Amino acid sequence: MKSYSRLRETIIANSIRDIMQAAERMGITDYIQLQIGQPSAATPPHICEAAVRAMQEGYTRYTANAGLTSLREAIARSMRRDYRVDVPIDRIVVTAGAVSAINIALLALVDIGEEVLIPDPGYPNYEALVRMQGAHPVHYPTRAEHEYVPAAADLERLITPFTKAIIVNTPSNPTGAVFRMEHWKALLDLVKKYGLYLISDELYDGIVYEGTHISPLSVDPGLHDQIISIRGFSKVYAMTGWRLAYAIVPEKLFPLMCKLQEPVTTCASSISQKAGEAALDGPQTFVEEMREVYRANRDKACAVLDRYGMHYVKPKGAFYIPIDIGDTGLDAKSFAMELLTKHRVMVAPCNSFGPSGNRLIRICFAGDAAELERGLTLLGEFYTEKKRSTR
Repeated sequence: MKSYSRLRETIIANSIRDIMQAAERMGITDYIQLQIGQPSAATPPHICEAAVRAMQEGYTRYTANAGLTSLREAIARSMRRDYRVDVPIDRIVVTAGAVSAINIALLALVDIGEEVLIPDPGYPNYEALVRMQGAHPVHYPTRAEHEYVPAAADLERLITPFTKAIIVNTPSNPTGAVFRMEHWKALLDLVKKYGLYLISDELYDGIVYEGTHISPLSVDPGLHDQIISIRGFSKVYAMTGWRLAYAIVPEKLFPLMCKLQEPVTTCASSISQKAGEAALDGPQTFVEEMREVYRANRDKACAVLDRYGMHYVKPKGAFYIPIDIGDTGLDAKSFAMELLTKHRVMVAPCNSFGPSGNRLIRICFAGDAAELERGLTLLGEFYTEKKRSTR
């Protein structure tokens, strides 16, 4: 009997799913959920109604690999409306979620043995996806003292002749970092200088509390041949289960991305695509209202963390806070497991988020406000107990 793929067996499991599976194995069902990036709100009714109409009108078949023309036109309109960027539809590829978009982008760009720079701490699937290509992930630091925004000098030190692309994420999961214009200009100067591709994960673009989201496509139009912008519906429109996202890609990359979409997922759900049209073309009041809900939750979460003297950086976007638990003497996984078993509070251990993640846990404040405060209070008490025991 031949072995399984040695390459893929080395991929580190996503620690968020690990902690959820641990709770299931132990039969723990009455936990407070602070671990997963799931908006508490339901998908807005007008989006669901559009999906029902789509089924009634026969949108239950395959679409083109790139997606429905009508959805790609809606995406183009939204880019003009929100960022004053003109994108022709033959640069837009609709995908079955943002992970699929990043996967196909990497398949199109990166060969075996090449390197991709990824953030530390960063979304765990970046490393897994790079390794799945047979390429090498290279972590670049993002530091709490810089509000987790990477310094261009730190990235430049890591660039080698094998470097093919840089993945960036703003607003960031797990840090909530939001790039300002000067950050983008410094980063894009590197992209231009070394002829690299930039994969910009902008899934949380509508969830910014201080400042505004800046898309790199609006910063330097001359670099559109080197930028892949990943965007979607999951977080902003509370559509995580609809599995719908899209990539805005260089014109010359479009045929290859479509070709690779075929053996990966063929196309995104036709029903979800019609729902996506309603999300983009319909009223944006839901996005605005939820941003204020998340802002209130963020401020409430920070107040509880301050009460217990926990170490964190107030996020400017997304709906996560990474918390440094290094002074408890526990690593992230041990801390999260003990918190779950003793207090029935589930947080995400960041041991799969990069080298710095072993001393970090991540909480999500997108859920119910009362449950958030209750869970964070228990977290704070546990943190205090563990910190005291190390003295």
